[in-house]
Amino acid sequence: MGFDMAGKKNNKSRTQRNKQNGAGSTQRNNQSAQKRPSRGIMKFAKRAGQFLLATGALTLLASFAYDFLTGDVQVKYLKPSGRGYEFQLSNNNSVDQVIDEFRIKPDPDQQFIFKIDKDIYANVHNGGVTIPGGNTTYMPAYEFKEMDGYELGAKSEVNFRIPPLVARDYMVPEYIVVFAEYKTSPKNPSMKKIASFLTRLHLREPKQQQKYLIVDNYWTPISNGNVVNAIQTACRDDDVFAQSETCRAYLKN
Repeated sequence: MGFDMAGKKNNKSRTQRNKQNGAGSTQRNNQSAQKRPSRGIMKFAKRAGQFLLATGALTLLASFAYDFLTGDVQVKYLKPSGRGYEFQLSNNNSVDQVIDEFRIKPDPDQQFIFKIDKDIYANVHNGGVTIPGGNTTYMPAYEFKEMDGYELGAKSEVNFRIPPLVARDYMVPEYIVVFAEYKTSPKNPSMKKIASFLTRLHLREPKQQQKYLIVDNYWTPISNGNVVNAIQTACRDDDVFAQSETCRAYLKN
């Protein structure tokens, strides 16, 4: 009798273990089923990928993303335009861009030379000379703001005129270093947020600049990291001017 009771107890224990194992197996199967994507989703993803490859849309999307990350707006000096200058902005990006700001600025750490290219009447008095309009003037190109807010379409370009570098019609730049500085942002609000995020990660630079050395009103683009001094260039190019006090001061430095 004792044996039969033990046998019953053992059978009951095995039954309970089988039930527990069965429940655990069911839970594992349910978890596995939940982790694995359904066959319908996998088929749809596969067909979508095949469609993108077949139509070239995948390549287009990749190209769009690459252009957005690497494409930028570039500035180019074209030619003189009267007393002013013609420039071009090219949008190499895959999205429309807004020109938030465009400025022409002289190098603040340098002096520059302008020359008088017309006959003028100057007033000589007390050992000094006063030119027509006075000896003080300003730079109209620095005041140029007409391109601010301009919308430049994707893969497009625009030409525009910059006013003169000096407000006197009898003067032209002979030796000067200037920067063309501009800031851009995507026109699309969503793209603008992405661009702002990339800027915070230092993966995108919204503000660009191009450095120019202007000699006899001829613009030469130079590297931003290239240290070129306008006065030293003038001293190098003109042996008569090289004997002046201005050049001697630079040669001492």
